[in-house]
Amino acid sequence: MAGSGMSHWIHERTDALDAAGNTTAAIGKGFAIGSAALVSLALFGAFSVGSAALKMVEEVRRQFNTIPGLMEVTAKLDYATCVKISTDASIKEMIPPGALVMLTHLIVGTFFGVETLSAVLAVSLISDDNCDGKDDDESYHSYQMRV
Repeated sequence: MAGSGMSHWIHERTDALDAAGNTTAAIGKGFAIGSAALVSLALFGAFSVGSAALKMVEEVRRQFNTIPGLMEVTAKLDYATCVKISTDASIKEMIPPGALVMLTHLIVGTFFGVETLSAVLAVSLISDDNCDGKDDDESYHSYQMRV
């Protein structure tokens, strides 16, 4: 553009617009990557719930087949085993999302630098603030409808 014959102030303004466009594109990519990560976590969570539910069904089925009097309601289910299955599954399945939350910032900062880490933190704050605001609005409107 230096040889285009345009004045210096035009170059300053077009450079500022170019920088704004690059920033907008980077933020959009960040949101896309974040959304993909959330979807993969949701799908992983859905699979985990399904496998835990299957274990629970198998345990209840086992109890009905091995504990005499359950069908006649003269004996009690072994609730402790069912609670243990649910608790163990929930603790086990929370390890990957917890590790993701704990390690993301460390990995991003180590491999991609301070600038990228700053962007990840900013997007995290923005998306968390938006989610909190939405929840507050929904709670408020729900409360108003009941009153």
